[in-house]
Amino acid sequence: MTVSARLALAAPGSPGEHRGRASDLRAMAAAAACLGTVGTLVLLSRQVAPPIIGYAGALAVGGALVSLLLWRPVALTARTVLLVAAAAHMLALFGHTVFEDDYYRFLWDGWRVLEAATPYGVPPAQFIDDPAIPPEWQAVLEWINYPELPTIYGPALQAVFAAIAALAGTDPLGLRLAFAAATLGLTALVLRRHDPGRAALFAWNPLVVAESTLHLHPDILMALALFAGLVAGRRRPIAAGAFLGLAAGIKIVALAAWPLLLRLRPRALATAVAVLGALYLPFALQGQGIGFETTATFATDWYFNPLAFEPLLWLLGPGIGRLTALLLAGLLVLRLHAGVRDADSVPLAAIFAAILLFAPAVNAWYLLWLLPFALDRREIWPYSASAALPLSYLTGLNLELYELDSFAVHPLAQLIEWGVIAGALGFDLWRHRQQGKRAAAAPTPLAAPQVAVVIPAYNEEASVGATVRGIRAAAPPGLAAIIVADNASSDATAAVAAAAGARVVPAPERGYGAACLAALAALDPAADVVLFMDADLSDVPEDAAALLAPIIAGSADLVIGSRTTGVIEPGAMTAPQRFGNWLAPALVRVIWGVRYTDLGPFRAIRRDALDRLAMADRDFGWTIEMQVRAARLGLRIAERPVRYRKRVGQSKISGTVRGVILAGWKILYVIAREAFGDFDRSSAPRARTAPPRSPAILAAATSGSPS
Repeated sequence: MTVSARLALAAPGSPGEHRGRASDLRAMAAAAACLGTVGTLVLLSRQVAPPIIGYAGALAVGGALVSLLLWRPVALTARTVLLVAAAAHMLALFGHTVFEDDYYRFLWDGWRVLEAATPYGVPPAQFIDDPAIPPEWQAVLEWINYPELPTIYGPALQAVFAAIAALAGTDPLGLRLAFAAATLGLTALVLRRHDPGRAALFAWNPLVVAESTLHLHPDILMALALFAGLVAGRRRPIAAGAFLGLAAGIKIVALAAWPLLLRLRPRALATAVAVLGALYLPFALQGQGIGFETTATFATDWYFNPLAFEPLLWLLGPGIGRLTALLLAGLLVLRLHAGVRDADSVPLAAIFAAILLFAPAVNAWYLLWLLPFALDRREIWPYSASAALPLSYLTGLNLELYELDSFAVHPLAQLIEWGVIAGALGFDLWRHRQQGKRAAAAPTPLAAPQVAVVIPAYNEEASVGATVRGIRAAAPPGLAAIIVADNASSDATAAVAAAAGARVVPAPERGYGAACLAALAALDPAADVVLFMDADLSDVPEDAAALLAPIIAGSADLVIGSRTTGVIEPGAMTAPQRFGNWLAPALVRVIWGVRYTDLGPFRAIRRDALDRLAMADRDFGWTIEMQVRAARLGLRIAERPVRYRKRVGQSKISGTVRGVILAGWKILYVIAREAFGDFDRSSAPRARTAPPRSPAILAAATSGSPS
């Protein structure tokens, strides 16, 4: 846009000026809503008998209002975001913590660390009426919930609690100041990664202020450590590992973020493990446990305001229901980790939401785990949840409805919670699908396709000649070149292939992927489709036309020849092959949501799509790497049934036990690597040299063949 055009947009009465004024008004209204909501909560909390309906309603309505006002982009500065957030937390310092009593445990734990070096193993109930306990700490002790259970809080929190107890004693102001400082520190980190107008969605959310500084929940400390780890990222992997180790030392649920460390250097994960171990070690040496016994009690017995856990409990009962919920949450977390291309894209908000979806207890302050990370995507469910979950304070105890259990949420409040969250999730899913439809690539037919056939071969003199002649005779549309990659054969494979009319490319270091890479490096730049097939006569050349048709028509980028849906000659596939051919596609479908029926080598792919895949595997993992990366990149994938015959000669994989074990292990390894490794980092060096087009790939083509 030119300078004159920008000036015109900002001119008096112009649309740009009106939009600017509207943005300013929404920003001011959002700040007022944030401060007004927090001020209302403070005033209500200072009443002798605070009205719970008004209190929860103010928190819910205030959260919804701030999110609505800030949803569309607003012009803010980082200083303004921090100043308003700081003002909100300063207001909260004057409030009283009502409807919550967890902080008494925090104070007690801190004192026990100072007195006995550990808060673990001994429940507070053992100290009730103990004359050795000072009166001010006896008063704290009387308000601790579940006093019959030892503490559950992690070692990093215990260090924080001890420091606060040393400085502030039994005064909760120490906790308020610490949690307010942590929230503002997190806001400063958020501003490093996001536009100030976007960051305000987190910083000005009344629930964030209330649950940290007013209600005194330490979950904000875990979010701060996790976010610091993300900011450190690949540039400082040791720091990233240290922060994620610290986060798990605050709350063990932070382990759900640890798979992202696999996308960094190995020392990142090693550092996280070392930090977490160092945090637990001093307490473990005391010999009184480290809190896991109470964690087990929480996992097996506690129940409050569940979401998807509720129907599982009703259908399967307590034991199987809890186990099923744990497995479903774990699978969903792993799939969310695996579905992204790099560490910066890991959807931590969705990961923690998956845990809450199946958790037996869901409290409003658990949203502190995910709200800082929700800014990465424009989805409404996190903000809808922050407006809905305050209704979980409407329990039988708080409402003084004795017909309800003390910790049962009022049915109407729970119905509204479920309805709002489910509606928001449904809307987000619908919007993503609509965006996917709009973003789907239009068919791009190839008017004059140039098809290059790549045939990797190792000691296939008995069959490679017939394979080359067969594909020439089949004459698939656009056939321009047949390249046989001789994978250091010790027989006459190269001579036989050349005599049959193929161009022979040497691949001196053995490996199916290495041979393919060597052939790709030798392709003519004009080739725009690559057809892969084996040299052992197991693939039927006449099926090539069916594989090429969707690509030439422009409706697919990659077409797999499916033996499973085609015809397999009796004896052509062994039982281990059939099992592996079922297992690997099943894992791909679970992790990436793309349905394959086969890993067959007979396949066709557009040249530009192959460039994007940056293929790197040099042996048995070539085919699964191609399919996984195609799924991750969102390529248009199709399958066509093909025939599969008994091969000529003995297979180098299925013909030996060692070959079967090595191939199976490599396929599973590649799936795990692609799921939790850093796709961009592992492939970037090859992508910069344009693998299929540059002769430099020949130097990278090394080791193993599946023929």
